[in-house]
Amino acid sequence: MNRSTALRLARIATAEARRATRGLRKPGFPRLYYLSYLIRDLDLYEVEARYGSLYRDERYQSRNCLADARVGNYRRDQVTDGGLFDNSKDDESHGYVDLPISNRSEPLKIGLWRLTDAKYREAEEAYMRKCAHELTYLDTSDHLGAWQKCPTIDDRGRADLPPIDSDYWSAYVEKASAVMLEFPRVRNSHVELKVRHQTNLFVNTDGSIAIESHSFWQLEAYLWFLSKKGDGIPWTVSHFTPDPDQLPDLKSFRREIRNAARLLEKIAAAPQIHSYSGPVLLEPVSAGLLIHEALGHRLEGNRLRATGEAKTFADSLGDKVLPEFLTLHDDPTQEFWTDADGQQHGLVGHYRFDDEGTPASDARLIEQGKLTGFLTGRVPVVKKHRSNGHSRSRRHERSMSRMGVTVLETSDPQNEKAMRQQLIDLVQQQGLPYGIRILDATGGETATDAYDFQAFLGEVNLASRVFPDGREELVRGVNFIGTPLNAIHGIIAAGNRPGLDNAWCGAESGFVPVSTI
Repeated sequence: MNRSTALRLARIATAEARRATRGLRKPGFPRLYYLSYLIRDLDLYEVEARYGSLYRDERYQSRNCLADARVGNYRRDQVTDGGLFDNSKDDESHGYVDLPISNRSEPLKIGLWRLTDAKYREAEEAYMRKCAHELTYLDTSDHLGAWQKCPTIDDRGRADLPPIDSDYWSAYVEKASAVMLEFPRVRNSHVELKVRHQTNLFVNTDGSIAIESHSFWQLEAYLWFLSKKGDGIPWTVSHFTPDPDQLPDLKSFRREIRNAARLLEKIAAAPQIHSYSGPVLLEPVSAGLLIHEALGHRLEGNRLRATGEAKTFADSLGDKVLPEFLTLHDDPTQEFWTDADGQQHGLVGHYRFDDEGTPASDARLIEQGKLTGFLTGRVPVVKKHRSNGHSRSRRHERSMSRMGVTVLETSDPQNEKAMRQQLIDLVQQQGLPYGIRILDATGGETATDAYDFQAFLGEVNLASRVFPDGREELVRGVNFIGTPLNAIHGIIAAGNRPGLDNAWCGAESGFVPVSTI
């Protein structure tokens, strides 16, 4: 989508939003006091190959709209529980989320009208349900208000995105996938490239307009290795970046795949451990996963308004939650990160404004170990609330505060040798046969609601055990599981070698791209 088209569609959406607030009224029901449209224009390309043969080569366009219709007023509206559960696919409005990909004005107006009409009626029904619910149950956060008034924004950034060379990339994945033929014990595999070009058009009844484009390139090689003992061991070589120039060339990627296959042979021969409790040394990406799962999701502000959430840190502002040598903040305005070798990496969690039309800003979460704030959107979570622009969603889900570019910093960095020696010292002090070193972890999950156990899981791909005499050997069958407070309170040191993890993060508002440093 070019800039002129984006501006024209934004003007049409603005006119429709204003028309809706004037016309959608029902005597005896609260008025529609706020309406916003976030139109996402998507250009998607996916190509997949297996063992040197192309299996799938698809390119398609789609367009959808996240409409936020609020009835009542800024002090009190229909939204409950911070909007965490406003994501049902059974709602009538879900059937109208998709918009025509034509740039003609009339089809777009009709699509927005149908979506808005359904959203308005759902909002009125939700308001009445909320009133009925409060006849029995007390809303303890009602004094905070429902929605923050924000200044209007006018951010008409670039909407043009680089072209996708489908011929080049289809040949690339085809040739890369042929490497698997060299390894007969890799019984299942594929190489896949997914490109997502996304242009966001945001308008609201306050008069805001914002246009922003993003490009996401995800290159993966999946290997499933069958050991001689019959154990299946999966592995993924992954690159996720906003810039195709930062993807490896074909020769380098084929080398990565070969190295992964050889590593799988070593993992298959490694001993399997079934349980372990003791000190652990985490590599940078694994450490980022720990912070993301054990801490990050519990600092998402919308959860403080949800009655079913555990609210682990709700009363901890000013309290020590991490060692004093650690500081945590989340800054989606950061577009690049430079590693120790001077190489610049794009951050997929970067954006200029969030899905509520608020400019992104650096959220200072933990300063020298003390909790100083939360990730917030326009839903008030504390007195004198101010959104720091962290509210996002994937598609039809109501946006909620999410991580963007999460950065963990230390004032007392230690080198790798010193960190490893500390692990050995702890093993010796505790009389353990070995300690665990987490070399690679690619995913995890956590439960934040009050009903479930407060725990998190990290999915470990590669680990080793370190013996008291310094020997180290690969092991398999390792996942790290723990409770968040015990895990973060057990941190005793941090290294001097930061790393970057670009990934997708899932929560109630869907999957969004995040970066952890």
